[in-house]
Amino acid sequence: MTTRGDGGKPQRLARPKVSAEDKLSFRFFSLVGRLWAKIEALFARISSLLRRRRRQLGAEARILGAEFVQFGAQIWDKIDDLPFVPPSFKLTPIRTQFYGHGAFMGAAPALLADARWRRILAFLMPDVFEDVRAAIDAGADGQKIMPMFENNPVIAAFGTYRNALAPLEDESPHHLSGIEWDVFVDQDVIAEWEKVRKDPQALTEVMERVLDTSLIAHASAADTVQENMGVCQYKDVRKTRKTGLGGVEIDSWLDLFGRALCLARAEDLDVAVAEMAKEPRSSSDEACMLNTFAPPWPIQRAVAEHCAVTGKPNISAIVEIKSLRSTPEFLSDLVRALNARGVHVAAVASFLRDEVEGVSATAQTIHGVAYDPPREIQFFHFAGDLQAACDTGHVANGQSVLFNGASLLDAVQTDAGLPVYSTRLRVVSELETYRKKHDLHVGFYVQEGDCDHAAASLLSDLVAARPDTFELGFAWGGLRDEAHLPTLAVSRLGYGSQRMLEYVGKATQWKLGST
Repeated sequence: MTTRGDGGKPQRLARPKVSAEDKLSFRFFSLVGRLWAKIEALFARISSLLRRRRRQLGAEARILGAEFVQFGAQIWDKIDDLPFVPPSFKLTPIRTQFYGHGAFMGAAPALLADARWRRILAFLMPDVFEDVRAAIDAGADGQKIMPMFENNPVIAAFGTYRNALAPLEDESPHHLSGIEWDVFVDQDVIAEWEKVRKDPQALTEVMERVLDTSLIAHASAADTVQENMGVCQYKDVRKTRKTGLGGVEIDSWLDLFGRALCLARAEDLDVAVAEMAKEPRSSSDEACMLNTFAPPWPIQRAVAEHCAVTGKPNISAIVEIKSLRSTPEFLSDLVRALNARGVHVAAVASFLRDEVEGVSATAQTIHGVAYDPPREIQFFHFAGDLQAACDTGHVANGQSVLFNGASLLDAVQTDAGLPVYSTRLRVVSELETYRKKHDLHVGFYVQEGDCDHAAASLLSDLVAARPDTFELGFAWGGLRDEAHLPTLAVSRLGYGSQRMLEYVGKATQWKLGST
């Protein structure tokens, strides 16, 4: 039986009620809106300038950048007063967090509660900050905000930075093996790759175009459905706002990630922002490129910032290709192309085994140093789907697998109005039998926006208690020892939209007694 983190009712996100004592606050938020409008106007002027003079950014752009800094200085304190106080609960520290699900999107409430990181987000990605601020003003809570940060480079930097501050003595070697990247590739470029992949020189040129144009983005459910129907959604995803499950091109993503880590380490944030604001931004009005820097930092500079924070020699990614025309051969070439730019690939992942099978034979070399090949990960919706795949021979011996950890929990509604959660210990026991039989490397994830702190606590405790069963641990999308999730009168185990798959027969629960 679980208990509530602090015994009190978690605070809800809402706009302040009008009262005599709140009048000053309302005038204050009005000022914020006016200041932000000025900033948006400045960005419009900068974009207009860059469109006219793409090759001659010159002094005028730097002057506009200085104006941005002046207005930024006025709004900094207003950003500090963003009306957002998420509930916070402690978890058993996760010693094996294979990656931060959604690039740490579950840590979004913690970022917004941190004054310094709010400033970093507002400066680097003002379009994202404006969307989030508007959502909070409209009454959005932390769980509604989390999806707005999926695959966001600043939240990825925040999760990386915060987790590096408090390492544990007995950390698993698989802890934070990489940053999750959902990748969309232009199908036209994949078609070019198919034509030239036997020609080394032409292949190098095509893979450069792949990296220059591909997006790190999750995309909406509608885009995913259409992609699965064979309709390439790459161009649509480019037009999707970052907070609407759109994304950023790979080079710009790494640029923003590195800049965020740089600003986090700065002794004086205002000085660091003022210096960085002198650099020009992209003239593109595409959603995926809006407010990005042009040109971006060289990738090695982002790698150096990451090394300064984590002590690791490389940035490592866990790649899930969303474009259905991808093949294992293409993924292998993508791994080598990322290596050439200084990015290590810890794993490639897919719900379809055929999409990644064989990529683990790809040797990795970065700056003359050899690294292990990528791990192949096969995703499942529920633990029962893994069981069924094992029973029908659709999982290879030695396979790495992840599924939704909500399927390891039960919930019972009580007369008191709150659900009581428990771990399905018999399922865990039988899962261990399957793991040994098939030599599996097992981990799990959840949909953070549909999970409460009680469920997250049970799953973090389960990883601590059964490290052999769950070698790849809990791919938790938040901070390793915190949950910013409310306690509600209905159970929220972390299924998210995957629960609907069970109702339509596309996902199944574990069948006891099958071992």
